[in-house]
Amino acid sequence: MSEKKLCNISRRNLIAGAGKLAIGSAIAASALSVGFDVKDADASKKSLKWGWGYKKLDPKEVGEIAYKLWYKGYCCYAVVGSMVLPLRRKVGGPYKSLPIDAFRFGHGGVIGWGTICGTLLGAGIATSFIAGKTGEMMLNDIMAWYTETKLPEYKPRHPKYKGPMPITVSDSPLCHISVGKWMKKANKSFKSPARRDRCARLAADVAIYTVKILNQWVDDGYEYYMENEPQVAKYGITAQNNCMECHAKGIPGVPGK
Repeated sequence: MSEKKLCNISRRNLIAGAGKLAIGSAIAASALSVGFDVKDADASKKSLKWGWGYKKLDPKEVGEIAYKLWYKGYCCYAVVGSMVLPLRRKVGGPYKSLPIDAFRFGHGGVIGWGTICGTLLGAGIATSFIAGKTGEMMLNDIMAWYTETKLPEYKPRHPKYKGPMPITVSDSPLCHISVGKWMKKANKSFKSPARRDRCARLAADVAIYTVKILNQWVDDGYEYYMENEPQVAKYGITAQNNCMECHAKGIPGVPGK
């Protein structure tokens, strides 16, 4: 809004707007009190089985689904869908009502912001629905594996891009870093077919690794790897070990460290 338009807002309009806001807030509050009580939140937890359960999936099938889905809705959508779609057949129930289109927002590190890789976001969504609180521990280990592994490993049966596919170690869960390092090594632009196929293969890799962990969980239970603990205790703030790559000398001091 321009300064001129701002100046044209009269005191009367402001008062009228405030009155409407107050009335609207009162109506909303009334509706909320009728439809939902905050104390009902704990009761709803007791009535909802969380997570939704799991039956072992074939990692190869899941990888192929993820690779194909990437070209329809990108990384987060691909990883979630690679597990939800077969679980609709094997488990049914709530998975049949979970719209995977709702997770398209995770592309490009969340709508192109380059933050957490959408494949990891998808893995977290899937493991949370499947395994509840245990899914959080799984995601921690999936993220550690992602940062330390030469990727992509996946080789599609019918690749969209048939040229050489370089591999890199991201040393970060961030989309911007992970993709950027690969682009530099491959000497490919972001919109190139090679980069697109790299990310489709990466979605397959993350989906496959996630399913392997879930299958292990069904067979033997899940063992949490303590060396992948978050770094809050060490740094006094939510952090990872590669902060210097982005922040260099710009890391703010943390009180009480």
